[in-house]
Amino acid sequence: MNEYSKLALAFIGFFYVLLLFRTVTLEWTTNQSLFSAGADVATLPDGDYNGQVEGPQFSWLGKQFNASSLTGINRFTDSRGTIIHAYPFKMYTGEGVHDKREVISVDYDVPNNPFWLRPCLDELVETSPGHYLGKLHIRIFPGYPFTLLYFRLEKVTP
Repeated sequence: MNEYSKLALAFIGFFYVLLLFRTVTLEWTTNQSLFSAGADVATLPDGDYNGQVEGPQFSWLGKQFNASSLTGINRFTDSRGTIIHAYPFKMYTGEGVHDKREVISVDYDVPNNPFWLRPCLDELVETSPGHYLGKLHIRIFPGYPFTLLYFRLEKVTP
C-alpha cells in the first residue's frame, strides 16, 4: 500500500469516528428524548412549515409538503431576502434508521438533487399538533446512517 492510500484510509477512518461520535452524542440529548416520545404517524404534514435549527442561523426557512403526492421541497431565503424553493424530496413512513419506531422519512435521493445532498435523510415525529421534531441523517457509509443534527418544524397558519 502506498503512502497516498494509507493517508486516504486514515482520513476515512478519522471521518468515520468523528461522525460516529456525533451520532452517539446526539443519542443522549434532550432532543432524542423528545423524538422518542413523539406521536406515531397519524397524518402526513401538508403545506408550509417554518423550520428552526439550533445554533448558527442558516438561510433555510423550512419545508413545503404535499401529502397527496408524497413530495415536498425546502424553502430558503437568498441574499436579497427573496424566498426560493430548492432541494425536492420524497416522503414516506416506516421504521426509523436508529429509532425502532415509526417515523416520517424525508428522502433527498431524487434525480434533481445534487450528488452531495442525495445521501441525506430526514426523519420526523410529531411532538404536538402541527409541530414536528426532525433528525438529519447522512448515509455515506453503507449500513449505518450518521445523525448530524435536530431541527423543528411548525405549521404555518394563514
